[in-house]
Amino acid sequence: MEQSKGLNDTTELYKVVKDNIIRNKRFREEGKDISIPFPFQRFSEEIPGIQQGRYFITTAASKTGKTQITDYMFMYSPYRFIKECNTNIKLKINYFSLEMSKEDKILSAISFFLYLYKGIRKSTDELSSIFKHKILDDDTLRAIEEIEPQLYEFLSLVTYRDNIRNPYGIFKEIRKYAHANGNYIDKEGNILNTQWIEQGINEEAKKIFRYIPKNPDEFVINIVDHISLLTPEKGESLRDAMGRFSATHSIDARDRWKHIMVNVQQQSADMESVDNVAANMIRPSKTGLSDNKSTGNDVDTMLGLFSPYRFKRAEWENYNIKRLKDSYRELSVIFNRRGSSVMTDLYFDGACSYFKELPKVQDMNDAIYKQLENRDIKYR
Repeated sequence: MEQSKGLNDTTELYKVVKDNIIRNKRFREEGKDISIPFPFQRFSEEIPGIQQGRYFITTAASKTGKTQITDYMFMYSPYRFIKECNTNIKLKINYFSLEMSKEDKILSAISFFLYLYKGIRKSTDELSSIFKHKILDDDTLRAIEEIEPQLYEFLSLVTYRDNIRNPYGIFKEIRKYAHANGNYIDKEGNILNTQWIEQGINEEAKKIFRYIPKNPDEFVINIVDHISLLTPEKGESLRDAMGRFSATHSIDARDRWKHIMVNVQQQSADMESVDNVAANMIRPSKTGLSDNKSTGNDVDTMLGLFSPYRFKRAEWENYNIKRLKDSYRELSVIFNRRGSSVMTDLYFDGACSYFKELPKVQDMNDAIYKQLENRDIKYR
Protein backbone atom coordinates (compact mmCIF):
# COMPACT_ATOMS: atom_id res chain seq x y z
CA MET A 1 0.00 0.00 0.00
CA GLU A 2 2.23 2.79 -1.26
CA GLN A 3 -0.14 5.59 -0.32
CA SER A 4 -0.88 4.37 3.21
CA LYS A 5 2.75 4.30 4.32
CA GLY A 6 3.56 7.54 6.05
CA LEU A 7 -0.10 8.51 6.45
CA ASN A 8 -0.23 7.92 10.20
CA ASP A 9 0.41 11.51 11.20
CA THR A 10 -3.14 12.70 11.83
CA THR A 11 -2.09 16.32 12.24
CA GLU A 12 -0.57 16.41 8.77
CA LEU A 13 -3.58 14.62 7.34
CA TYR A 14 -5.90 17.13 8.97
CA LYS A 15 -4.02 19.92 7.19
CA VAL A 16 -4.44 18.12 3.86
CA VAL A 17 -8.18 17.68 4.41
CA LYS A 18 -8.60 21.29 5.51
CA ASP A 19 -6.64 22.52 2.48
CA ASN A 20 -9.03 20.55 0.26
CA ILE A 21 -12.04 22.13 1.97
CA ILE A 22 -10.60 25.61 1.42
CA ARG A 23 -9.63 24.81 -2.17
CA ASN A 24 -13.09 23.51 -3.04
CA LYS A 25 -14.76 26.56 -1.48
CA ARG A 26 -12.48 28.91 -3.39
CA PHE A 27 -13.01 27.04 -6.65
CA ARG A 28 -16.80 27.21 -6.28
CA GLU A 29 -16.67 30.91 -5.43
CA GLU A 30 -14.56 31.49 -8.55
CA GLY A 31 -17.08 29.62 -10.67
CA LYS A 32 -14.85 26.59 -11.19
CA ASP A 33 -16.01 22.98 -11.24
CA ILE A 34 -15.02 20.24 -8.79
CA SER A 35 -17.31 17.56 -10.21
CA ILE A 36 -18.82 16.43 -13.52
CA PRO A 37 -22.62 16.36 -13.23
CA PHE A 38 -24.55 13.32 -14.37
CA PRO A 39 -26.52 13.91 -17.58
CA PHE A 40 -30.01 13.49 -16.06
CA GLN A 41 -31.31 16.65 -14.41
CA ARG A 42 -33.61 15.25 -11.72
CA PHE A 43 -31.11 12.52 -10.91
CA SER A 44 -28.21 14.97 -10.65
CA GLU A 45 -30.12 17.16 -8.21
CA GLU A 46 -29.78 14.36 -5.65
CA ILE A 47 -26.42 12.84 -6.68
CA PRO A 48 -23.46 15.21 -7.07
CA GLY A 49 -21.98 13.47 -10.09
CA ILE A 50 -18.47 12.27 -10.85
CA GLN A 51 -15.92 13.34 -8.27
CA GLN A 52 -12.23 12.57 -8.00
CA GLY A 53 -11.41 9.64 -5.73
CA ARG A 54 -14.67 7.72 -6.11
CA TYR A 55 -15.40 4.08 -6.95
CA PHE A 56 -18.57 3.14 -8.85
CA ILE A 57 -20.12 -0.15 -9.89
CA THR A 58 -22.78 -0.18 -12.60
CA THR A 59 -24.90 -3.32 -12.71
CA ALA A 60 -27.82 -4.74 -14.65
CA ALA A 61 -29.14 -8.04 -15.91
CA SER A 62 -27.65 -9.48 -19.06
CA LYS A 63 -28.57 -7.60 -22.26
CA THR A 64 -30.25 -4.76 -20.37
CA GLY A 65 -27.79 -2.00 -21.25
CA LYS A 66 -25.17 -2.01 -18.49
CA THR A 67 -22.35 -1.22 -20.94
CA GLN A 68 -24.40 1.48 -22.68
CA ILE A 69 -25.37 3.27 -19.46
CA THR A 70 -21.76 3.11 -18.27
CA ASP A 71 -20.50 4.58 -21.53
CA TYR A 72 -23.19 7.26 -21.54
CA MET A 73 -22.66 8.40 -17.95
CA PHE A 74 -18.90 7.98 -17.58
CA MET A 75 -17.52 8.47 -21.09
CA TYR A 76 -19.79 10.31 -23.53
CA SER A 77 -21.36 12.70 -21.02
CA PRO A 78 -18.05 13.74 -19.38
CA TYR A 79 -16.69 14.43 -22.88
CA ARG A 80 -19.73 16.57 -23.70
CA PHE A 81 -19.38 18.40 -20.39
CA ILE A 82 -15.80 19.49 -20.95
CA LYS A 83 -16.51 20.30 -24.62
CA GLU A 84 -19.75 22.23 -24.20
CA CYS A 85 -19.23 23.89 -20.80
CA ASN A 86 -16.71 26.50 -19.80
CA THR A 87 -14.93 24.31 -17.25
CA ASN A 88 -11.50 24.03 -15.67
CA ILE A 89 -11.78 20.22 -15.64
CA LYS A 90 -9.59 18.14 -17.94
CA LEU A 91 -10.44 14.56 -18.82
CA LYS A 92 -8.65 11.26 -19.35
CA ILE A 93 -10.46 7.94 -19.78
CA ASN A 94 -8.74 4.55 -19.64
CA TYR A 95 -11.20 1.96 -20.92
CA PHE A 96 -10.45 -1.73 -20.35
CA SER A 97 -12.90 -3.54 -22.62
CA LEU A 98 -13.06 -7.23 -21.73
CA GLU A 99 -16.22 -7.90 -23.74
CA MET A 100 -15.77 -5.91 -26.96
CA SER A 101 -12.80 -5.19 -29.21
CA LYS A 102 -11.33 -1.71 -29.54
CA GLU A 103 -12.70 -1.54 -33.06
CA ASP A 104 -16.21 -2.33 -31.84
CA LYS A 105 -15.97 0.36 -29.15
CA ILE A 106 -15.00 2.95 -31.76
CA LEU A 107 -17.83 1.76 -34.01
CA SER A 108 -20.24 2.30 -31.10
CA ALA A 109 -18.84 5.80 -30.63
CA ILE A 110 -19.46 6.61 -34.30
CA SER A 111 -23.07 5.41 -33.92
CA PHE A 112 -23.56 7.58 -30.83
CA PHE A 113 -22.04 10.75 -32.29
CA LEU A 114 -23.93 10.34 -35.56
CA TYR A 115 -27.14 10.45 -33.57
CA LEU A 116 -25.96 13.23 -31.29
CA TYR A 117 -24.67 15.63 -33.93
CA LYS A 118 -26.57 14.62 -37.07
CA GLY A 119 -29.76 12.99 -35.83
CA ILE A 120 -28.92 9.90 -37.89
CA ARG A 121 -29.93 6.68 -36.14
CA LYS A 122 -27.75 3.78 -37.28
CA SER A 123 -26.85 0.68 -35.29
CA THR A 124 -23.33 -0.68 -35.47
CA ASP A 125 -24.58 -3.49 -37.72
CA GLU A 126 -26.08 -0.94 -40.11
CA LEU A 127 -22.87 1.09 -40.10
CA SER A 128 -20.98 -2.09 -41.02
CA SER A 129 -23.42 -3.01 -43.85
CA ILE A 130 -23.90 -6.43 -42.25
CA PHE A 131 -27.29 -6.95 -43.86
CA LYS A 132 -27.47 -7.31 -47.64
CA HIS A 133 -30.63 -5.20 -47.77
CA LYS A 134 -29.16 -2.45 -45.50
CA ILE A 135 -25.99 -1.32 -47.22
CA LEU A 136 -24.81 1.98 -45.74
CA ASP A 137 -26.01 4.96 -47.76
CA ASP A 138 -23.69 7.66 -49.08
CA ASP A 139 -25.38 10.42 -47.07
CA THR A 140 -24.54 8.66 -43.80
CA LEU A 141 -20.97 8.10 -44.95
CA ARG A 142 -20.65 11.83 -45.66
CA ALA A 143 -22.11 12.59 -42.24
CA ILE A 144 -19.47 10.38 -40.62
CA GLU A 145 -16.78 12.36 -42.41
CA GLU A 146 -18.35 15.62 -41.26
CA ILE A 147 -18.23 14.63 -37.57
CA GLU A 148 -14.64 13.36 -37.74
CA PRO A 149 -13.26 16.43 -35.89
CA GLN A 150 -15.49 15.62 -32.90
CA LEU A 151 -14.62 11.93 -33.08
CA TYR A 152 -10.90 12.61 -33.18
CA GLU A 153 -11.21 15.02 -30.26
CA PHE A 154 -13.15 12.43 -28.28
CA LEU A 155 -10.71 9.63 -29.12
CA SER A 156 -7.77 11.82 -28.04
CA LEU A 157 -9.16 11.64 -24.49
CA VAL A 158 -9.94 7.91 -24.46
CA THR A 159 -7.53 4.98 -24.50
CA TYR A 160 -9.23 1.66 -25.28
CA ARG A 161 -7.48 -1.54 -24.23
CA ASP A 162 -8.80 -4.98 -25.10
CA ASN A 163 -5.68 -7.10 -24.57
CA ILE A 164 -5.21 -6.82 -20.79
CA ARG A 165 -7.52 -9.04 -18.81
CA ASN A 166 -5.82 -10.00 -15.55
CA PRO A 167 -6.37 -7.83 -12.45
CA TYR A 168 -2.75 -6.90 -11.81
CA GLY A 169 -2.10 -6.17 -15.49
CA ILE A 170 -4.97 -3.66 -15.50
CA PHE A 171 -3.72 -2.14 -12.26
CA LYS A 172 -0.21 -1.77 -13.71
CA GLU A 173 -1.60 0.22 -16.66
CA ILE A 174 -3.54 2.48 -14.29
CA ARG A 175 -0.42 2.93 -12.15
CA LYS A 176 1.68 3.63 -15.24
CA TYR A 177 -0.54 6.57 -16.14
CA ALA A 178 -0.59 7.86 -12.55
CA HIS A 179 3.20 7.71 -12.23
CA ALA A 180 3.68 9.47 -15.58
CA ASN A 181 1.36 12.27 -14.52
CA GLY A 182 2.25 12.93 -10.90
CA ASN A 183 4.73 12.43 -8.09
CA TYR A 184 4.89 11.13 -4.55
CA ILE A 185 6.13 13.47 -1.85
CA ASP A 186 7.25 13.01 1.74
CA LYS A 187 5.94 15.06 4.68
CA GLU A 188 8.46 17.80 3.95
CA GLY A 189 7.27 18.09 0.36
CA ASN A 190 10.31 16.43 -1.21
CA ILE A 191 9.63 14.52 -4.44
CA LEU A 192 10.36 10.82 -4.13
CA ASN A 193 11.83 8.46 -6.72
CA THR A 194 8.87 6.82 -8.45
CA GLN A 195 11.01 4.19 -10.20
CA TRP A 196 12.45 3.01 -6.90
CA ILE A 197 8.93 2.75 -5.48
CA GLU A 198 7.79 0.71 -8.51
CA GLN A 199 10.79 -1.58 -8.01
CA GLY A 200 9.71 -2.26 -4.45
CA ILE A 201 12.49 -0.40 -2.65
CA ASN A 202 10.87 -0.16 0.77
CA GLU A 203 13.06 2.61 2.14
CA GLU A 204 11.71 4.96 -0.53
CA ALA A 205 8.14 3.70 -0.22
CA LYS A 206 8.16 4.24 3.54
CA LYS A 207 8.69 7.98 2.95
CA ILE A 208 5.46 8.42 0.98
CA PHE A 209 3.09 10.96 2.45
CA ARG A 210 0.84 11.65 -0.52
CA TYR A 211 0.57 11.70 -4.31
CA ILE A 212 0.49 15.04 -6.15
CA PRO A 213 -0.88 15.02 -9.73
CA LYS A 214 0.73 17.33 -12.26
CA ASN A 215 -2.73 18.66 -13.08
CA PRO A 216 -5.07 18.68 -10.06
CA ASP A 217 -7.99 19.48 -12.40
CA GLU A 218 -7.58 16.29 -14.42
CA PHE A 219 -10.28 13.68 -13.85
CA VAL A 220 -8.91 10.22 -14.64
CA ILE A 221 -11.73 7.72 -15.21
CA ASN A 222 -10.83 4.02 -15.39
CA ILE A 223 -13.61 1.82 -16.77
CA VAL A 224 -13.51 -1.99 -16.68
CA ASP A 225 -16.26 -3.78 -18.62
CA HIS A 226 -17.07 -6.22 -17.22
CA ILE A 227 -15.22 -7.70 -14.26
CA SER A 228 -16.73 -11.21 -14.50
CA LEU A 229 -14.53 -11.54 -17.60
CA LEU A 230 -11.30 -10.94 -15.68
CA THR A 231 -8.68 -13.66 -16.14
CA PRO A 232 -7.68 -15.16 -12.76
CA GLU A 233 -4.06 -15.82 -11.89
CA LYS A 234 -2.93 -19.44 -11.97
CA GLY A 235 -4.68 -21.39 -9.21
CA GLU A 236 -7.02 -18.49 -8.44
CA SER A 237 -10.81 -18.64 -8.77
CA LEU A 238 -12.78 -16.03 -10.69
CA ARG A 239 -14.43 -14.98 -7.45
CA ASP A 240 -11.05 -14.35 -5.82
CA ALA A 241 -9.77 -12.47 -8.89
CA MET A 242 -12.80 -10.19 -8.86
CA GLY A 243 -12.48 -9.65 -5.12
CA ARG A 244 -8.80 -8.81 -5.39
CA PHE A 245 -9.35 -6.40 -8.23
CA SER A 246 -12.13 -4.63 -6.35
CA ALA A 247 -10.87 -4.61 -2.76
CA THR A 248 -7.20 -4.04 -3.55
CA HIS A 249 -6.55 -2.60 -7.01
CA SER A 250 -9.69 -0.49 -7.47
CA ILE A 251 -9.52 0.95 -3.97
CA ASP A 252 -5.79 1.60 -4.35
CA ALA A 253 -6.41 3.57 -7.56
CA ARG A 254 -9.14 5.55 -5.84
CA ASP A 255 -7.22 6.28 -2.64
CA ARG A 256 -3.63 6.60 -3.91
CA TRP A 257 -4.20 8.72 -7.00
CA LYS A 258 -7.79 9.96 -6.57
CA HIS A 259 -8.78 8.26 -9.82
CA ILE A 260 -12.41 7.46 -10.59
CA MET A 261 -12.95 3.69 -10.84
CA VAL A 262 -15.97 2.38 -12.74
CA ASN A 263 -16.41 -1.38 -12.76
CA VAL A 264 -19.25 -2.99 -14.67
CA GLN A 265 -20.68 -6.10 -13.02
CA GLN A 266 -23.55 -8.23 -14.23
CA GLN A 267 -26.52 -9.27 -12.10
CA SER A 268 -26.83 -12.98 -11.41
CA ALA A 269 -29.24 -14.97 -13.56
CA ASP A 270 -30.84 -16.11 -10.27
CA MET A 271 -32.35 -12.62 -9.94
CA GLU A 272 -34.74 -13.56 -12.76
CA SER A 273 -35.87 -16.80 -11.12
CA VAL A 274 -39.54 -17.70 -10.73
CA ASP A 275 -39.35 -17.07 -6.97
CA ASN A 276 -37.85 -13.60 -7.41
CA VAL A 277 -40.42 -12.67 -10.04
CA ALA A 278 -43.25 -13.89 -7.83
CA ALA A 279 -41.91 -11.84 -4.91
CA ASN A 280 -41.39 -8.81 -7.17
CA MET A 281 -37.67 -8.82 -6.29
CA ILE A 282 -36.54 -8.14 -9.83
CA ARG A 283 -34.71 -4.84 -9.58
CA PRO A 284 -30.89 -5.03 -9.59
CA SER A 285 -29.47 -5.23 -6.10
CA LYS A 286 -26.27 -5.56 -4.12
CA THR A 287 -27.12 -9.16 -3.26
CA GLY A 288 -27.78 -9.89 -6.93
CA LEU A 289 -24.22 -9.18 -8.08
CA SER A 290 -22.92 -12.06 -10.18
CA ASP A 291 -19.85 -14.21 -9.33
CA ASN A 292 -18.78 -12.15 -6.30
CA LYS A 293 -21.22 -10.18 -4.15
CA SER A 294 -18.49 -8.81 -1.86
CA THR A 295 -17.45 -6.23 -4.48
CA GLY A 296 -20.49 -4.25 -3.37
CA ASN A 297 -18.83 -3.67 -0.01
CA ASP A 298 -15.96 -1.75 -1.60
CA VAL A 299 -17.76 0.89 -3.64
CA ASP A 300 -18.78 4.46 -2.94
CA THR A 301 -21.79 4.26 -5.26
CA MET A 302 -23.58 1.38 -7.00
CA LEU A 303 -25.86 2.17 -9.92
CA GLY A 304 -28.48 -0.23 -11.26
CA LEU A 305 -30.31 -0.29 -14.59
CA PHE A 306 -33.61 -2.14 -14.92
CA SER A 307 -36.02 -3.04 -17.74
CA PRO A 308 -39.53 -4.12 -16.64
CA TYR A 309 -40.38 -4.99 -20.27
CA ARG A 310 -38.36 -8.17 -20.13
CA PHE A 311 -40.61 -9.30 -17.27
CA LYS A 312 -43.70 -8.60 -19.41
CA ARG A 313 -44.86 -5.80 -17.14
CA ALA A 314 -47.64 -3.69 -18.67
CA GLU A 315 -46.92 -0.84 -16.26
CA TRP A 316 -44.06 0.22 -14.03
CA GLU A 317 -44.19 3.08 -11.54
CA ASN A 318 -47.28 4.22 -13.48
CA TYR A 319 -45.39 4.45 -16.79
CA ASN A 320 -47.12 2.65 -19.65
CA ILE A 321 -44.66 -0.11 -20.56
CA LYS A 322 -47.08 -1.47 -23.16
CA ARG A 323 -46.33 1.66 -25.15
CA LEU A 324 -42.73 2.33 -24.15
CA LYS A 325 -41.76 -1.34 -24.49
CA ASP A 326 -38.01 -1.95 -24.19
CA SER A 327 -37.17 1.74 -24.54
CA TYR A 328 -37.95 2.29 -20.83
CA ARG A 329 -35.21 1.96 -18.23
CA GLU A 330 -35.19 2.67 -14.52
CA LEU A 331 -31.88 4.02 -13.21
CA SER A 332 -31.36 3.63 -9.48
CA VAL A 333 -28.72 4.30 -6.88
CA ILE A 334 -28.61 0.93 -5.16
CA PHE A 335 -26.02 1.99 -2.63
CA ASN A 336 -24.45 5.35 -1.87
CA ARG A 337 -21.87 5.61 0.87
CA ARG A 338 -21.98 9.41 0.89
CA GLY A 339 -25.60 10.29 0.28
CA SER A 340 -29.11 9.26 -0.58
CA SER A 341 -30.46 6.54 -2.86
CA VAL A 342 -32.58 7.85 -5.71
CA MET A 343 -34.25 6.63 -8.88
CA THR A 344 -35.13 8.17 -12.21
CA ASP A 345 -36.83 7.02 -15.39
CA LEU A 346 -35.08 6.96 -18.74
CA TYR A 347 -35.76 6.60 -22.42
CA PHE A 348 -33.21 4.22 -23.99
CA ASP A 349 -32.31 3.75 -27.64
CA GLY A 350 -30.05 0.72 -27.77
CA ALA A 351 -29.21 1.18 -31.46
CA CYS A 352 -27.08 4.24 -30.70
CA SER A 353 -26.49 3.93 -26.93
CA TYR A 354 -28.56 7.02 -26.20
CA PHE A 355 -30.40 7.80 -22.95
CA LYS A 356 -32.69 10.67 -22.03
CA GLU A 357 -34.52 11.35 -18.78
CA LEU A 358 -38.27 10.90 -19.23
CA PRO A 359 -40.74 13.53 -18.05
CA LYS A 360 -42.19 12.87 -14.62
CA VAL A 361 -44.95 10.30 -14.84
CA GLN A 362 -47.66 12.88 -14.06
CA ASP A 363 -46.46 14.89 -17.07
CA MET A 364 -46.64 11.99 -19.52
CA ASN A 365 -49.47 12.26 -22.03
CA ASP A 366 -50.56 10.68 -25.28
CA ALA A 367 -48.53 13.12 -27.39
CA ILE A 368 -45.32 12.34 -25.50
CA TYR A 369 -45.93 8.59 -25.74
CA LYS A 370 -46.44 8.95 -29.49
CA GLN A 371 -43.19 10.91 -29.83
CA LEU A 372 -41.32 8.20 -27.96
CA GLU A 373 -42.97 5.40 -29.93
CA ASN A 374 -41.94 7.13 -33.18
CA ARG A 375 -38.51 8.04 -31.77
CA ASP A 376 -39.40 11.63 -32.57
CA ILE A 377 -37.41 13.13 -29.72
CA LYS A 378 -34.90 15.90 -29.32
CA TYR A 379 -31.76 13.88 -29.22
CA ARG A 380 -29.63 16.67 -27.76
